[in-house]
Amino acid sequence: MLRPYPRLFTAVFGLIALLLFVVEQINGRFWLNDLRVYYGAGEALLNGAPLYGVAHSLDSGVFKYAPMLALVYALFALLPYSVAASIQYLLITLAFIDGMRRIDRLVRKEWLGGKSEGYLPLFVIALACVVHLHRELHLGNINMMLLWLMVVALEQLLSGREIRGGLLLGAAILAKPHFVVLLPLLVLRGRWKSLSASVAAIGAGLVLPAVFLGWSENIQVHAAWLGEMAKHNASLIYTGNDDYRAVNTVYSFVHRAALKYIAPTPSVVEAYALLALIAGAFAVFVLWNKRRRIANAFPFEYLLLVALVPNITLTDTEHFLLAVPFVAYIIHRLVPTADPRWLVFLAIPLLFMYGGNFEDALGDFSDVLIHHGVLGIGSFGLITLSVFLWSRSNQPTGSVSNPNT
Repeated sequence: MLRPYPRLFTAVFGLIALLLFVVEQINGRFWLNDLRVYYGAGEALLNGAPLYGVAHSLDSGVFKYAPMLALVYALFALLPYSVAASIQYLLITLAFIDGMRRIDRLVRKEWLGGKSEGYLPLFVIALACVVHLHRELHLGNINMMLLWLMVVALEQLLSGREIRGGLLLGAAILAKPHFVVLLPLLVLRGRWKSLSASVAAIGAGLVLPAVFLGWSENIQVHAAWLGEMAKHNASLIYTGNDDYRAVNTVYSFVHRAALKYIAPTPSVVEAYALLALIAGAFAVFVLWNKRRRIANAFPFEYLLLVALVPNITLTDTEHFLLAVPFVAYIIHRLVPTADPRWLVFLAIPLLFMYGGNFEDALGDFSDVLIHHGVLGIGSFGLITLSVFLWSRSNQPTGSVSNPNT
């Protein structure tokens, strides 16, 4: 039975998802083109066809995920595509509704000292990311499901279930290897059980396809996968064309804002140097929190890395759903009363940059926002603002505490 809170939220967004499903069916737009790639990869695995380097749906439908994910979607490929698409749509909807509930509770409990439940901030949070949710549902991607999985893994870790949490984290890394950035955090925090469980899950995910492919073929497809990932992330800085995938990276923003005056032609060295700088700053942040004995710093650090993934890798716009916990944190500090009062002047423009690119409403101006990477700037701005506010609000405990929290 649904709890009184957030029953209304569940009902409203469940109805919205259902209406969108019906409209997409009526208009003949229930395509889920990203799912077509996963579905096609699953079919290729079942039929012994190539997984990588070929288009599985549209011309751009190249599978870039681990063979283990193709193995999962081979189960979908046993079903008619319309049925598989409907299941994927339902899973995304459930992940969003339950994920928002979990994120709302986590933010209020861990970062805001147990702030009381309230529908107003919850609905505003959903409104801020509804453009990305709509794109996620239309394309049938897995970002919302991965965010849900990452949040559930964190809840397990916070409740002391290190093995279970580590296994879930390892599963998420198998689906999206960029989440490997979380493993150094486990090292810095001395969470060895969860680290071991994550590594074990990753190892199992790399080996399991061999049961169906054989050892030699398994090695070959994993080599092809690594090659596809390297090709996909070969250009991390947008230099001006119709391919806007790199326009929202932090590297593109820094290059356009400053580095182009020093080195007009960007290079991969520039991107990796900025990545190293971000990694170093994050390590200092964690060590600083440990030194100051900040209680409950770990969930903030964990979700900070999750939120940064779209800014430091080559992704599509719906991947910025991974920043929702920090959108939630900022909105909870805005609603019902801004705390601090000056926050409204910074937060509202950043929230618009993050979630305001609604093409049907903005028309040609939407192209301007896309061309300048406004989404990436807004997301990184919200994350940076959250780090400032959280650090300002969390002072040293003044007593000995568990450095792993």
